[in-house]
Amino acid sequence: MKASEKVYDFIIIGCGPTGSTAATYLARLGYSVMVFERTKFPRQHEGESLLPFCYPLFKELGVYDEMKTKFVKKPGVRFLNYTDTQSATYCFQNIITDESKLSFHVLRSEFDLMLMNNAIKNGAAVMQETKVESVNLKREDKLVDVVTTDTEGNKTEWCARFLIDASGQDTFLAKRSGAKNAYKELDRTAFLTHWEGGEYTDGLQVGLLQLVYLNDKKSGWFGVQPVGKDRLSVGLVVNRQYIKEQKKILTDKGIKDWQMAFYKQEVEECAFTRRILANAQIIQPLLIVSDYSYYTEKPWGDNYALLGDAGKFLDPIFASGVYLGMNSAKMFAEAIHVKITEGEEAGAVQLEHAYKHINGAYELVEKFVNIFYDPNSFNLADAPPDAESKYKNYETAFSLVHYLLAGDFFNNYDKYSGFLDMLRNPDQFQRWRALSRSRPSLNTPTCDSDFNEIFGDILDELVPAAPGKEEAHKLVLKGKGQEA
Repeated sequence: MKASEKVYDFIIIGCGPTGSTAATYLARLGYSVMVFERTKFPRQHEGESLLPFCYPLFKELGVYDEMKTKFVKKPGVRFLNYTDTQSATYCFQNIITDESKLSFHVLRSEFDLMLMNNAIKNGAAVMQETKVESVNLKREDKLVDVVTTDTEGNKTEWCARFLIDASGQDTFLAKRSGAKNAYKELDRTAFLTHWEGGEYTDGLQVGLLQLVYLNDKKSGWFGVQPVGKDRLSVGLVVNRQYIKEQKKILTDKGIKDWQMAFYKQEVEECAFTRRILANAQIIQPLLIVSDYSYYTEKPWGDNYALLGDAGKFLDPIFASGVYLGMNSAKMFAEAIHVKITEGEEAGAVQLEHAYKHINGAYELVEKFVNIFYDPNSFNLADAPPDAESKYKNYETAFSLVHYLLAGDFFNNYDKYSGFLDMLRNPDQFQRWRALSRSRPSLNTPTCDSDFNEIFGDILDELVPAAPGKEEAHKLVLKGKGQEA
């Protein structure tokens, strides 16, 4: 086994958005950073809808101008009921007046590649197709040993002063230390693929993310978003118990590829997806992610930290994962820099402060997710907000919902948490519901944007070509579960 002679300041496992963000900030501060990424970029990944509160990060990282030429703009979110008879549109412009009122829908293959290249440009070293096999965090001198394997099976030993686990759903450290705990109440599986030839109506033509409530038994949702001028990303999240029941029905019929059959069955049964995908075809592999809701009790120690999905992931419903991971990476980089430059005491204070806000953000999202899945709670498709209403004031319920959907998790989590508690109170919820219905309904699926504003900057040649039919029916399985 080869051994690297250099002792790096930081070794990072994983070069997704969290890992590349941490690498960029740390490299800019003058630290030596080595990132190990087990895959070869570009590669398919879930998590394509971003939040307006990501904007400052994109600008600080220096990737905003590039993003404008690559990705579809996202002006808001439209919630629909299962029968496609009721909807409500939440526009970011109701609370945001600058350019961040238009967020992004991204192709994660291109987005993650862009962030990785940016980390390299800023001084980080990245080794792709390099799998971390083991780590040793228990040396007396607090240094960290890392063993990797390349595509030819060659092993190399590395050394660093600090290890960052940004391995995402692989949860490298949590899985190996037995510290990974499941959110049992969030026992769902996600399916995702892309379609071409879909119908760009009902707000898709102006970039709205469409979230469709499924019925109680399925306890899930469809997420539909444009990621190109003729490319719709269609994700399905459903209760695993329902999937098991459907698997038996489909396999008893002799259907071998039951996952694809199940996905298409759900598309056909949902009024909205059936209508917009009537003449469309699948153009990439079906991605399946299970066992994705989990947390760890101790996300950092003297010589390691778990950032982003490596330490906790809740649910993709509010598109929070990328922002939570990237902003946590920035906050951690700033805090660990204080520890290194100003000493243990100052560093401990800064790290405690950073993780207080990080934990507060995750707890807020957890509460929002649980309320979304609670059939007795409020329904976002059943409360049409009015952009011209006198109730646009920041402190009102509707503005607070807008801020939550926009991603304001870190700065005001106490305020929003109290608001969500209020909506769980039956009496307060009925008052909020009555308020929403006493105003003129804004059911129009638009946020005063047009096609050119949303799609006009995209360079067509940057959109990956669709694979052939045979490739499009392969399954990409992730997560520890061997069946959905």
